[in-house]
Amino acid sequence: MHHVLVIGGVHPDTIWQLDAPLVPGGRLRTCGKSVVFGGGGFHTGSALIALGAKVTLISRLMRDTWGLSAFETLQSAGFDMRHVELSAGETQPLDILLDPNGERTILAPVRSGQAPLCVKGPLCTAAAYLNALQLDQTLLQVLQRTPLVISQLPLRPATPRPADYVVTSRADAGTDIANTWTRAKALAGVRLKALVVTDGPRPVTVYDGAAPFAVDTRPVDKFRNSIGAGDRFCGALLLALLDGAPVGEAAAIASSNIADWLSRQAST
Repeated sequence: MHHVLVIGGVHPDTIWQLDAPLVPGGRLRTCGKSVVFGGGGFHTGSALIALGAKVTLISRLMRDTWGLSAFETLQSAGFDMRHVELSAGETQPLDILLDPNGERTILAPVRSGQAPLCVKGPLCTAAAYLNALQLDQTLLQVLQRTPLVISQLPLRPATPRPADYVVTSRADAGTDIANTWTRAKALAGVRLKALVVTDGPRPVTVYDGAAPFAVDTRPVDKFRNSIGAGDRFCGALLLALLDGAPVGEAAAIASSNIADWLSRQAST
């Protein structure tokens, strides 16, 4: 069993089900509302556990009703919670607009600077996945010793961290692959081997700083909900790399895994 360190957020998501696709300047109508737990730490860790990995989570939860409920939910799901910090404060849910085609739009609140995430004592894992902004020195030292590290490309200023692969989406990064590589290199440093750019149902782009190549994805005829798909892709990508697959093959395996997951959702 692979042991993976997951560094990322966990929070409640308020999901607003729209009765029609988003139209700029239009009037939004909702036909349903639900609240579930989400976040990069939650979705990626859940995917890794479902694929048979042991997951140690590093995150920060508030010591309020939502935070304590999240802690219990994660613990019951099999997460190792020894390095999760419980802090005073109020949990801030995210709002997500979900259209009838399963596409989501995230409304994230502007947050003031938060203290860096840290690790509570010694920690050794086979790999790590990061979807976090600020990391303290003890956590950076853990990552330096970790054989395989994958990081999301942050959308805001973040602590540089040693990473072998950086993942982003075309929607977040845009079409300038060379510029995105420069940002990834500044984040990940000398360990960076490749940038992986997802693009919904379209091919995944892998770029090593010299030449990009495309990895075909398996089409999905219909799906109900794409929330967490990118995070789950990262979990499957990480495990494929741990099993020795080259990055292009690992991206294909991860894409196939997500296609299966989306198809199962549509059939339930």
